[in-house]
Amino acid sequence: MHSALIGADFRKPRVLCTDPWEFVSLWLKRDHQTDAAFYWAQAHHFYDASLSLPVLSSPLTSYYCFLNTTKALLTAKKVEFKEVHGVGGRSVGSVKSLDNEIVDFQGGGILPALCKYLEEPDNAGKEFTLKDIFWQLPFIHRSFCLTYRGSTELFIPLVNQCFLRRDGSKEAWFHAEIDKRYINSHTKRVIQPGFELFDNNGVYEIRRKRRFKWSGRDIENSIEQFSRYHKQIRRRIFPIYSSENRWYLKKSVNGHDKLNNSQLVLIFAAMHRLSELSRYDPIPFSKHFNVNHNWLLSEFIKASLGQFVYGMASEITGLEFIKPDAF
Repeated sequence: MHSALIGADFRKPRVLCTDPWEFVSLWLKRDHQTDAAFYWAQAHHFYDASLSLPVLSSPLTSYYCFLNTTKALLTAKKVEFKEVHGVGGRSVGSVKSLDNEIVDFQGGGILPALCKYLEEPDNAGKEFTLKDIFWQLPFIHRSFCLTYRGSTELFIPLVNQCFLRRDGSKEAWFHAEIDKRYINSHTKRVIQPGFELFDNNGVYEIRRKRRFKWSGRDIENSIEQFSRYHKQIRRRIFPIYSSENRWYLKKSVNGHDKLNNSQLVLIFAAMHRLSELSRYDPIPFSKHFNVNHNWLLSEFIKASLGQFVYGMASEITGLEFIKPDAF
């Protein structure tokens, strides 16, 4: 599996680095992407500022980090965009709840341009709550389920994910294993559509029903087919960036298809709403940290920085980034 949704370079080795800032900066400069390199440097400054700020203040600088990394990507890929955010937000009701924080997706601006580049719906004219968005982010999903007891778990952890080819054939497909702890009477149903679950001598495995052709004698055409295949399954399989990137299958359950977007789009949209609260309504915002979702909110603010930056680094360069183990 590769982290990049668009333009993944399957010929290059993975990049092992403590953070991707310097690597991507050099990559952009060597590619003569002067403007994109400027936006990337600006994003780095906002990133450093966010690390030193408390959770009440850091959403503002974190959002501007995300905004500038997105502008770096769009500029590097020659994607036109309007200099507006493309997303808004508002609070409803008097109770401090993630259900009452609304994110409004708009039809023009930087976020819709990102959606267009990633070949995703821009959700123009639609609204979602922060709770809707947080449910669909794997890196805080455990925190979400602990905060909202009884909520449906949306992601299944995968291990030993790979692509297999049948001996003596060009037929190939995606394959992975699922720990038996996550297997129950509902599992087979919720991995549909597109995947199938089977028991291989006590080891539970899933595979993609759809196949692609791979031939060692026609590498160029094989990589082209594989790239299209990989792009399709990445809509259901999400990474968490870590020392060995972890992969999760998004279940097919009621409500899962309300937002058919990648983590990058969802993180951008959610942090924009939090940045508005931090900037314009800091006292009401502080009250979100006095209720039951305070831990979940803090986890998102702290963890989303690294997840977003690693994801954008992969999209800009087409390379796979891995965090080294801590020494």
